[in-house]
Parts: sequence; C-alpha cells; structure tokens
Amino acid sequence: MNNIKGKRKYTGIVICCAMAAILIIFCFLTYGIWNDYKDAIINNQKKQMLLTTQSMGENLKVFIEGYQEDLNTIYDTEEENYRKTGNRDWSMIGDYVSNHRRFVYDVIVEDKRGDMIKSMKGYGVVKTYSVTPISRWEQFLQCKLENGDLYLVLKRDIPDVGSISIVINERNYYKSLVSKIRLGTNGYVVIKDSTGIILAHPQEQQWGINVISGRKEMFPGVDLTSLKQMIDKQNRGEEGVSEYFSYWWVDPGVPEVKKISAYSPVQIGDGFLVISAVIDYNDIYIPVAAGFFKLGLVFFCAMAIVLGLVIYIGDLRVQKRKDTEQITYLLELNKILEEIHQSEETIAHQQRLQIMGTMTGGIAHEFNNLLTPIMGYAELLMLDLPEQSENHDNATEIYEASTKAKEIIQQISCLSRKNMETAFKNLQGEKVLKRAIKMVSSVCPPNIRLKESFTLQEECFLGNETQMNQVILNICVNAIHAIGHREGTICVSCKTVDREDLSRHKLSTLPEGWEHYIRIDVKDDGEGMSDEVLKQIFDPFFTTKKNGKGTGLGLSLVEQIIHSHKGYIFAESTLGKGSIFHMYLPVNEQKEREEEIKLVDVGPVLRILIVDDNPKVLRLLEKSFSRLDVPLTSCMDFEEARKILKEQEVAAVVTEQYVRGKSGVDFCMSLQGPYPGVLRIVMADRVTKELVEAKKRRMIDEYIDKPVSDSAILKAVMNLKDLF
Repeated sequence: MNNIKGKRKYTGIVICCAMAAILIIFCFLTYGIWNDYKDAIINNQKKQMLLTTQSMGENLKVFIEGYQEDLNTIYDTEEENYRKTGNRDWSMIGDYVSNHRRFVYDVIVEDKRGDMIKSMKGYGVVKTYSVTPISRWEQFLQCKLENGDLYLVLKRDIPDVGSISIVINERNYYKSLVSKIRLGTNGYVVIKDSTGIILAHPQEQQWGINVISGRKEMFPGVDLTSLKQMIDKQNRGEEGVSEYFSYWWVDPGVPEVKKISAYSPVQIGDGFLVISAVIDYNDIYIPVAAGFFKLGLVFFCAMAIVLGLVIYIGDLRVQKRKDTEQITYLLELNKILEEIHQSEETIAHQQRLQIMGTMTGGIAHEFNNLLTPIMGYAELLMLDLPEQSENHDNATEIYEASTKAKEIIQQISCLSRKNMETAFKNLQGEKVLKRAIKMVSSVCPPNIRLKESFTLQEECFLGNETQMNQVILNICVNAIHAIGHREGTICVSCKTVDREDLSRHKLSTLPEGWEHYIRIDVKDDGEGMSDEVLKQIFDPFFTTKKNGKGTGLGLSLVEQIIHSHKGYIFAESTLGKGSIFHMYLPVNEQKEREEEIKLVDVGPVLRILIVDDNPKVLRLLEKSFSRLDVPLTSCMDFEEARKILKEQEVAAVVTEQYVRGKSGVDFCMSLQGPYPGVLRIVMADRVTKELVEAKKRRMIDEYIDKPVSDSAILKAVMNLKDLF
C-alpha cells in the first residue's frame, strides 16, 4: 500500500511539474505572439505615416510648382507688354492677387537695391528666416513682413529690374491643407527646410526657429539628444521612420513623451524641404495592448474551461485506477519477491566477478614482476651460451615459455580492465586475432570446433586491442548460442583484400584514403536468421533470446567499435544454414617490427634513471644495460630518485606505475617544472584510461607494458628523443 501511495504522490508531483512547464511555455509563447502582433501593428502604422508624408510632399511640390508657373506667367506677360509699350506697369498683379486671395497675400516687385517698386499691400520684407534655392533665378523663402507676420515667399530674380515675389499666406495654407490631417490624439505635421528651420508647425510661435537651437532657447533644460539624431538624418535628405523621446510643445508644462516620426524630403529644384508626421507612441501601443488583452482574456477563459474538463476527466481516471490498484497489488507483490530473489543471485554473481577482476589485476601485477627477471635472465643466458649447446636450448625454452605466460597475462588483463584505453596503436592483425581466438577457445564448449585460417603477411591496422578482442568474443559467443547443444563449427578467417572487395556489399560509394583492407570473416553453421531479423541485429536492445538471457547490446557495440576503427561490418545469413560476419579494417602501411636494440642505435650516451620497488627487476635491468654500455641508475622510491636527479644529469626517468603505494604519474608530473628536458616514462601492468589521458595532457611522455626489457625501454627512449 505504501508503494501505491508513493506512486500516487509521485504522479501528482509529475502532473504539477508538467502543468508548470506547460504554463511557462505558454507564457513564453504568449509573450512572443504579443511582441510579433505589436511589432506588426506598429510597423503597419509607420508605413501609413510614411505614405502620408510622401503624399503631402507630392502635394507641397505641386503647390510650389503651381506658383512657379504663375510667377513665370506674370513675368512673361510684363516682358511682352514691355516690348510693345516700352513700359512696365505691373498692371496684372492686382487681378492676380484678387483671384488667388485664398493663399496669395501679395505680389512684391523690388529693384536691384531691394526697394519696393510694386505691392498691393504695401508691406516690404523685414527679415528672412529660411532660404531654399530652387534654381539660379528662384528661391523659396520664409520671411517676416513689415506688418509683423511670417509668410512663405516664392522669389524670382529679373534681369535689369530686380525681383518679383509671390507672398503666400502661411497661416491659411497650414490650416487648409496641413492641420486637418489627424494623426492619433496629439499627432501633427511639421514642415522644415534642409537646415532644420521650422516653416509650419501647430504652434505658430515656433515658426521660423531652428528645431534644436530655437527650442533650447524657448524651453531651456530639455534633453533633445534623440531629437537631434533624427533631425540630422532629415537634414541629410534621408527618408524613414524614427522612434525618439521629445516633448509635446503645445501642451502646458511641455510633458516628455515617446514619439514616432515619419519624414520624407520634398525635392524642389536644387534644394529640398522636409515633411514630418509626428504621433504619440502610446496612440498606437495602448489600443493594440487593449485589444490583445481582451483577446488573451477570452483565450484564458477558454483554457480554464478546458483545464477544468481535463481535471474532471483526470479525477475520474484516478478513481478508476484506485479500484484496479487493489486487484493488482498482490500480483505486484509476488513479482517483487521473485525479482528480489533473482537480484540477490545477480548481486552475488556480480560480487564474485568484481572480486575476480580485482584479483586478476593484482595477479597480473605480481606475474609481470616475476616474468621480468625470468625473461631477462633467460635472454642473458641465450646471449652468453653457444647457440648449439643444450643449455642454450634450455634457456630458449624458458624464454619462450615466459613469452607465452606474458601473452596469457595480457589476455587476462584485457578481460579485467574497467577503464579500457582509448588510444589507438599500430597493431599487427595476425597477432591480435590469434590472441582473441585463444580467449574464444576458453569459452567454446566441446560440441563446437573452432577453426582458424589466416593468410596475412604482417599487415597492421590502427586500433585498440581490447576493443577488438571484445568484437571477436561477442560475435563468436553469438555463434556459440546459435549452434546450441548440437555439433557445429565456427571458422574465423582473415586475409588482405583490395578496396574493390567492398563493392560486393552494395556500398553506394567506395571509401577513399585506404587501398587495402584486412577482411575478417566469422562463419558458423548455426540456426541462421530470417531477413527481418537480419535487418535489426545491429539495433540497440534488439535480441532474439528469451527474456533475461540477452541485453541486445552485443552486436550494437560491435558495430560502434568497427566504425570507430574506420571499418565496415556486414552480415549474411540463411535460416537453418548459419551466418557469416564480414569485418573490414583499413590496412596501415606502417608494419609493426620488433627490432633488436643495439648499442650502435643508441647514439650519444644517455643516462637512464629507473624507479621500481622490486629489487629483482632492478638487478636484471642493471645487468642488461651494463651489457649495452648504457649508463643506468636505479632506486626503489621517489625520494631517492629526486636526490639522484639533483646530483646527476639524467636523460630519462622510467618508473613503475605505483611504487610503494605512490603514483608514478604524480611523480612524473612533479618533474615537469624542475626538469623540463627529462623524458618521463611509466611501466604499466595495464593501460588505463587515466594513463592514456596523462600522456595526452603531457603529464608523462610515454608508457610501456610490463613485463619490460632493456630493448623496450631503449626503444621508447629513442623514439621520444627523435620526437623531441
């Protein structure tokens, strides 16, 4: 019952967490939708404002061009009259002003000195605020007349006379054609020249002032930074829409507000004016937010109703589950008891395997220490005794037997490693396969014959021997299970093939980079597999074995290992006749050679320091190196080694992986600063992942497998010497 209550509590927590996650995701989605919706509305409004300024700009341009034509007509008429009568009376000016009095306030004719020749109102120009050049003869001005009002003036120079100007009533123009355009609550339209002088604005007291400097005088203390940035763009004749912080100049107190301004240049001849439409940002934002809030409220109400229905249906399902849980409780209890019994047996088996693995690692260490003097002294005897003597044959037998023992220890170490080395080495294919076959033969039952057929000639591949042992072992164990209790045969063959051999497996493209491959075939005459099963054998967790008899990871791991070796694996099978696995590993052209190290190969005399807590190993190495005339110093702990390094010049330090419980890797790492030129080599019973990482991070320079010999140590030192 406690288990059931725990499951209910756990289910409730999961549901709450799921609902919280859904709510958070929904909030993020809502926020994103809101931003997209808001940006879309505001961008559309900006486009409309820009279209408005463009349209008003076209109207202003047509307006000015119309008065340009009127000015030219007046001038041409007076010129024609002057040619006929020899007199300029400017008689048509009165009729023109009367007929265009909606916007035309006056027409002024001045001589070259600026004195008035003709005017209907009689007011001359007192001050000019803005000048926009149209052509060599024409200008568009903003001027103050003697009556104190500001007007827009279209002026044309007349050769031999002076100038003629049409004075436009700016107030009537703004009220009739500009101020009626509504933009939001407080929006308005401004007309400026290319230097920032205001020609038209809702507040007439701002006419004729500079947008920046004039407003600073009118409203001291205001911040016009963002406004100035926008005005600079307008003065350069740019077109666009800007968001900026400014003030409502027409409101009491001049409140600060965020604005949106769309602006377009109006090209009139050689110069241009600027039409700017300004609106309060909140005039767009607040209606959009209100509409979205209402839509969201409706959506949340709908979601609340749906959530209520889901909770109600969930409550019904929980109630139904409570009714069925009581029935299934006893069945689950019985199943748990069975699982506990099986778990106890599994744990006991795993403990035994763990103890065996630990013991195997210790046994390998002790055997390596024993094999080192056996192999070393046997080799010394072989060198000292005549080759045809009986004692030489006896020493050879001892050496060969110890070599076989070394291979057995290496196989045991491969099976006991918890952290397999990840570094790839140049491996001789035939040697690796023979060692793997020895492991397979140890698990092969008497009813199954294990055959091997190798036709390699020292071909090598870059790989990891432990992983390749696992590949061969996994495939052969599957073959053993496929044969079962009847008589059967497993054949492991190996040969070198060309790259074209892969084409028979219907590869879409042949691989580049390797011309030759080592092909390993593992064939059995077991029960075979159907086509449906064959398609799935490399899928993780797929197995045809009974429940509890297989994990379905063996062949999946095999495929991963082969691919990590840049190889290929294929399977063929016929139901009732057996299966065959083809593995291709790219050939490394560099052959693995075990060359004898001679004194002539050593080059300059190198002093080597060896640290090992086994005196037998040290005595053997001292004799072996003395035979090669290579200076050797040995010691049995790290403190003594440090003293030697201070007193003698040493080229390389070779240390046991662990000396009296202390790490050889840590000792090597401590030498990196004081003795940067000293080579650091570790003798290892088994190559662990930590040891490979230490070499990769340059904590050590190299590691060699035990049991060691003088040739193995010298070969490592010479290789490192050449490298550095």
